[in-house]
Amino acid sequence: MQSKRFALLVALALALSLLDQAPAAASTPWFSGQRAFGQVTVEPAVDLATGTEVFLLTPNNAPLPVNAAARAHAPLYLPLYPTASTIPADSLNCTPTNCDHVQTFGYPLKGHDHLIGVPPTGDFNVAWDVILVAFTPKGFGDGAINTRILTETQLDAAVANGDAFEIGPVVSFNCSITSITTYLKGTPLSFP
Repeated sequence: MQSKRFALLVALALALSLLDQAPAAASTPWFSGQRAFGQVTVEPAVDLATGTEVFLLTPNNAPLPVNAAARAHAPLYLPLYPTASTIPADSLNCTPTNCDHVQTFGYPLKGHDHLIGVPPTGDFNVAWDVILVAFTPKGFGDGAINTRILTETQLDAAVANGDAFEIGPVVSFNCSITSITTYLKGTPLSFP
């Protein structure tokens, strides 16, 4: 009986400690913007299987577009959030002032995210095919523009609901997954 009580107390303590971590994880800030060092830039992205933050390292002066076999490509989705969105700009992977790509679109942009596959749960490669994810008038009207798309499930649902549509691939480029340490070593970039 004593060992059952002890096991129950341990299980309860573990459950409470996990509950205590949930608000901390939810309040963890997202990084935003490109950083540079040496001959590379590093920027935040999102693992489309889990919705967690990862980081991408892109070599400067790499061929654009990529000259790689089709089987060596993977999709990189860029949900494009309008300025009318209530999502805080500093939570997005990129904004028009802290990255050098997709600064304009058919509607004024607050910013965008980079959704990628990460091993072992996603379609991962070093050659990435960029697919823009734009919101429809329905997505503006029903408020879908106010929710970040962080997983493939959310992306598929937004497209199926008519809130968003995919454009592309529009370009392909090389980059690799790197660590937050690499990102933090870089100098933040800004663009007018």
